[in-house]
Parts: sequence; structure tokens; C-alpha cells
Amino acid sequence: MSAGPEPWQLLPTLSPEEYESLKADIASHGLRVPIVVDAASGLIVDGHHRQRALDELRSEGVKVADYRDVRRFADDEQRVAFVLAANLFRRHLSRAQRNELVSTLRERGWSLRRIGTVVGVAVGTVHRHLSGVPDRTPERVTGRDAKAYRARRPKAAPSVIVSTSRDEARARRALSALGDEASGLISLSRAEERARLADLARKREVAIAPVSQGPGYELRSGDFRQVLADLADASVDAIVTDPPYDTPGIPLFEDLAVFAARVLKPGRLAVVYAGHLELETEMELLARGGLSYCWHGVNVLAGRHTKVHKRMVFGWHRSVLLYSAGLYQPRSWINDLTWAEGRGGPEERPLHPWQQALEPVRHWVRSVSQPSELVCDPFLGSGTTAAACALEGRRFIGADVDPGCLETARQRLAEVKAETGDAS
Repeated sequence: MSAGPEPWQLLPTLSPEEYESLKADIASHGLRVPIVVDAASGLIVDGHHRQRALDELRSEGVKVADYRDVRRFADDEQRVAFVLAANLFRRHLSRAQRNELVSTLRERGWSLRRIGTVVGVAVGTVHRHLSGVPDRTPERVTGRDAKAYRARRPKAAPSVIVSTSRDEARARRALSALGDEASGLISLSRAEERARLADLARKREVAIAPVSQGPGYELRSGDFRQVLADLADASVDAIVTDPPYDTPGIPLFEDLAVFAARVLKPGRLAVVYAGHLELETEMELLARGGLSYCWHGVNVLAGRHTKVHKRMVFGWHRSVLLYSAGLYQPRSWINDLTWAEGRGGPEERPLHPWQQALEPVRHWVRSVSQPSELVCDPFLGSGTTAAACALEGRRFIGADVDPGCLETARQRLAEVKAETGDAS
């Protein structure tokens, strides 16, 4: 009876005439209804006939855009309920097919009222269809905590609408990471943002050592003003960092400058990412903290922009401030402009909502330090500077107040070291 081998496919296969009509409609008008894909398994929950028609049309040279709805379902019961709700209003079943469907649902433990609502018949009609079928309707259900609860209507399965196989994979990863924290229809970017925050929250629950060390790096948990206070004066070759430049974070620019002026070797540079709106204040605080202005660099953000509504400006670059400890002592030429890789979408920030592109950071690490020198990042975040140093052959030390970020950076560094074969 089913259109697919999965247990949620309870409806009959379309007749040849119905299928050809569907295929012709898709060829003329495209997919009117998305193909629904299970986020966990990648299997089609609803749309087997539409997928078959799509494949055949493409093999015949007909261009048809894909249209997918990636959803996370709790179990097969939720998949069954969705398939029936999505299809029964547009499927014309014979009396024998409807009787078979009602019997199957009753055997699955559905109540008479629930069956009647879904199938579109009165409860009395359902009762007549079920003559001789034992009543297996559960009055209570058992939750994940092993406690019994009164049966209730399940919440809507989380759903993300996408149009490409690449975005489908992104949606499946995001819904898998979200677990039970997602419900209802959400956008792909919002799902990925929630997934990142949920991942950080889970990592914060893991006990983190105050100091994590590996080949060529050291990560410290806590406020840099305390946990990096033991760094010797004039012991660091360069600082490359992305401090927070929201309103609460602006005052940290002065503390960063005080720290940098003390630990940097004379004439060496601090590369500081900066926000646009408070750029004047940020520069003033860096100078007040004891650093000397050297230059203003730019990261061009290819393929993306930030809408600064307050100034009605589309921002296509990130400001990068270069300040030195004392009088700057050039050691090599510096290119003050670099391009961020990719298109800057949420999928390119999988580890942290404020994650910076890797290639520009590698550019600045190369520009202001030499192999085997020590680079510091007091605002570790997802560990982009740490990864850049590992790839460029620099030693690294960094800190962050968020233990979730520290664990993310540690895992990222371990992966980079494994990829580069550096286990020393």
C-alpha cells in the first residue's frame, strides 16, 4: 500500500495516471509543495512521488528547481501524523483504502477522535470501520524522564525550508545540534545561529582546566587581565586580537592597550579588529592605554555586508588597527588590505556568532610576526588567531572568559595540529 519502505508511508502509491499528471504539473509549474526530508536520517518523509518526477524530468533535460523542507521529527508517530496531515486533503482514497488506513492507525494506538480528525470522518464512522479491531489506544504516554504523562498533542516538528542540497546538509547539521531546543518553522540562518549558541552552552557545562597546553600553544580560562598577568614584560612578539566592540566591550580597549604596552617587545605591533560606530573612541582608548598609532588596515568582506541602520551605511569592510609598543620598528613590508574568504554567511561561522574569517587573520599574523615567534590573543573566542598561528608556524598564548569558547578553541587547535601533522 505504501509509496516507500519506511513505516510512516501508509498511503497508497499514486496510480499511473495520477503520477503522470503530477509529473506534467511539475514540468510546467515547478515544485508547488516542498519535498520533506528528515533531518536526522536524510530520508524523504513526504514527497517520494515528487522526487521521482524530479529525477525523471532532469534526466530528460527539463530544468526544475529543487525545493526542500528539512524537519526534525521525534519518532515515527510524528512522521506518520505529518504525512497524513499533509496528504489526505489532496489524496482521494477509495473506501477500501480508507478502511485499511483507519485500521492501521488504530493498531498503532491512535484514538478514535484523532483518526477521525486526520482522515476527515466522524468518530462513529471510524468506529464502524474498526469493527473487530481491538482497542489499543493509550491513555497516557511515557516521557524521556520515564514518567507517565497524559497524552497531549505533540509540538510542531522543527522545520527549515531550503532550496539546494548544500543547504539541506546545513539544515540537518543545525537541527541535529539543536536537539529538543528547536520547534516550528525557522530560517536556516536562525537555525545555525541557535545551533552555535546551543553548542557553546553545552561546552560551558563541561569542566574546563584553567590551562590547556599543546604543541606550541597555551590556552587560559578567565579574564586576560588576571590570567595573563604573569606574562613577563616585553616577552610577546605580536598581538592579534578581535575584542568585543559592543557598548559593554568598548572600555576593554584601554585595558587591552595597557596590557599590550607592557608585554609587547619594543616597537612590535598589536593588530586590533575594531567596530565602525565607536572607532574614534576605540582609537582614543588604545592611545590612552599607552600604545602608539601606526596604521589603519582593512579586511574586505567579500560577498556580504553589514547594515548599519544608525548611519544608513552598508559596511563592506572590517577596520584593523595597528598600534605599536613605543616607536614602531618596521621589520618587513605590510600589505594593509586583505580579502576575507568565502561569502561570509552563517555557515562560515560554525563555531561562534562573531567568528572571524581565517585567511585575513593568517595575513596579519604573517605581517607582524616571524616563524617561531610568540603571538598573543587576549580575546580568544573560537580560536581563529590560535589556528592561524598553528598554520603559520608561530607559538601562541591566549585567554577567554567563556569556557565554552576555550573548549572550542582547544578542539580546533587539536584538529589543525592533526591536519598539519604537528604533534611535537
